[in-house]
This record gives sequence, C-alpha cells and structure tokens, in this order.
Amino acid sequence: MLKNALKDFYFQFHTKQHYFLCHDILEEAWKTKPNYNKDDAVVSLILIATGSYHYRRHNYVGAHKSFNKALRVIENYDSAINIGLDIQAYKRLLVELIKATKKEQSFEPFHLPLTDTMEQIILEQYPNYVMTYYKIEDDYIIDHHLKRDRTEVEAARKRALQARNRSV
Repeated sequence: MLKNALKDFYFQFHTKQHYFLCHDILEEAWKTKPNYNKDDAVVSLILIATGSYHYRRHNYVGAHKSFNKALRVIENYDSAINIGLDIQAYKRLLVELIKATKKEQSFEPFHLPLTDTMEQIILEQYPNYVMTYYKIEDDYIIDHHLKRDRTEVEAARKRALQARNRSV
C-alpha cells in the first residue's frame, strides 16, 4: 500500500504540484500501517507536502512550521530507510526551505531528491511523469481546501453531531 502511495505522491508532487492531494495520499496510506506513529519517516513527506501547500499560498509561518516538523521527523533516519529518497539530500533541502520561508522568499517549485530506482518505479506506472519546473497556477490545485467537494466531510460532521445529540 505505501509503495503505491509513494508513487502517486511523487507523481502529484513533481508533475502536478498538487500538494494538498499529496498530503491526503500519504496520510491515508500511513494510517493503514498497524502501528503507525508521528515519528514514521513518511510523516516527514506528509509535512513537506503540507508546507509546500502553505508556502505556495504565501503562508510563510505555516510553511516554516511544517518544514521544521518534517526535518525533526526525518533527522531520526539515515539512508537505510526506503521512502525513495536520498535522505541526506532531503534533509539539506528541508534546511533550505526552512531558511527560505523564514526570509519569506517567493515560492518556486522544487524537486525531492528521488533515488534512480524510485524514479524508474514511478515511470512504470506514470509514463508521463516529469519534473515540472514552472509554477502551476491552477486555482483548483492552489486553493484546493476551499474548492474541493466537501459533501462527504459535511455529511460525516452532521452524522457525528446527531449522534452526540442523541446520546445527551
């Protein structure tokens, strides 16, 4: 499950720059692990997606916090962890993102330091996989938390509220 989620994550991150969806893809896969916890290496990727979403939307404080948390999580790992990245290069990238958001520098798309093996795995599933170097300006992607269909979320909240009211 996680291996497939990583392929989807990296495709969305690099080709589509759909950082909100990246977060959702990995969070769902992470929570299917029997003993998942917030120190799992994959949490760092969830946080870099969150930080990227904030950063592109000029929320430098939110991005800075997310990138710091991502670095704290991944600092516990070395290259032995297999999430398809050069871990040392990834740590250096996070340090640069932390500095950039602290200085409130403009967002520019960046690329995660994939291993050659991971890149080949992604290309097998996504032959159109590319690193997009320009900033994608699609409002649906940039403001996804505002524009997505929230019908399911709102219905779940309503059911929870009704259940609480019945139990009182």
